Formats: sequence, structure tokens, C-alpha cells
Amino acid sequence: MKKLIYFLFAATLFSCHSQNKEQEATVKEVDSFMNFKCCPPTIYLQPCNNFTQAEARAIIPNMRKELVRFTYIDDLEIVVKPNIKLPDSLLNTNKTRYRADKIVKYFSKEANDHNVIIALLHQDVSTSLHGKADWGVLGLSLQPLQDCVVSDYRLKNKKRDLWKVVVHEFVHTYFIAKHCAQDDPKCIMQDAKGHADFSNKTALCDSCSRKYRI
Repeated sequence: MKKLIYFLFAATLFSCHSQNKEQEATVKEVDSFMNFKCCPPTIYLQPCNNFTQAEARAIIPNMRKELVRFTYIDDLEIVVKPNIKLPDSLLNTNKTRYRADKIVKYFSKEANDHNVIIALLHQDVSTSLHGKADWGVLGLSLQPLQDCVVSDYRLKNKKRDLWKVVVHEFVHTYFIAKHCAQDDPKCIMQDAKGHADFSNKTALCDSCSRKYRI
């Protein structure tokens, strides 16, 4: 079974062990972007539980502005899906919060290169990390699946910064991208290193944006 690669805000889960792996990752990013330019996907925002459609629509303007800025694709389609209730089977063992990995796999059958799904919820989400079986995170994507999940539960300024988290996870998901190589504190793609404050992050830095300006 092909190994899934986890991308989290909590930490960078992998490192390049050789130049060949670094080159391979770069090729994948370029291939994904060329596919994006030829046929941009429809991005579906999926509000879950008590996350409303209005809240999902509110993040679209900033999200679209940033995606257009670094991809130069003006006709991006971002659609808000009807709200759904997540089944209890997606909760953790203690039934205290949702498992982010389970949510991603739950929506993966509907997602592909042409339909990217981003699940949105207010409840806490977790995954296995740092030797912990149930570590709380802001978001998660699993490659090669074309969907991801974002929770604003741990986000300090939810209304202002949620769109940044969504863009971060989308870039991980669709472009098979890693965290900011420059570790730029203002870059949306910077590894959050366990922090939930995105007040200083404004956009993708020049280094990250340059990858998508072919």
C-alpha cells in the first residue's frame, strides 16, 4: 500500500534525506501546478456540524485573492457545499474530538484532481504526532488524497485568519507542497511549529510563490 504523507501545522513530519528526494518532490510540485494551470479544479468548502455556509462563504474573498495572486488563474471556482453532520465514527477513542485523518479519508471518495474538498469545522481535531496518539492540530492533508480538513478550534483569531489556514492546507493538498523552505514567519506556508497564532502571516512568500509562476 502506498504510504500516505502527513502534512500538519503542528510540525513538519518529513525531511529530505537525499538530493534525489528533494528533486523528486520539486518535480511533483511542478507537475501539479501545470495540471492546475491547464484545468483548475473546483474547490469545494464543506461546512461540517455547526460550521455554517455563511461562515464558509466569508473566507472565499481572501482565499481567492491569494490563490489568484500567486497562480495567476483568474477563473478559480470555489463552491460552498450544504452543511453536513459528521458521523460519530470519526471521533477519537474517548469521543472528545474528531480524528483529522478519519475526516480526510471520509471525504476522499468525492475528491480528485478536478474536485478538491476542504472540510471545515469548529470542533477540535487530532492525529497521531510527537509520540502522542491523539495530538490536536489545526489542519491535515494526506497525500495523494485530494481533500483536507481545517478546524478553527485552536486558532487564536478565527474570523481574521481562518482563510490562511485553508490556503495552507489547500497548497499542501493540491500542489503536493512542503512547508516554507525559508521558514519565513510571514509566509502562510511556514510550519506553525505547534503555534496557533497566524496574525503575522500575510501571504505566500516570494520563494514559495515562485514555484507556481511557470
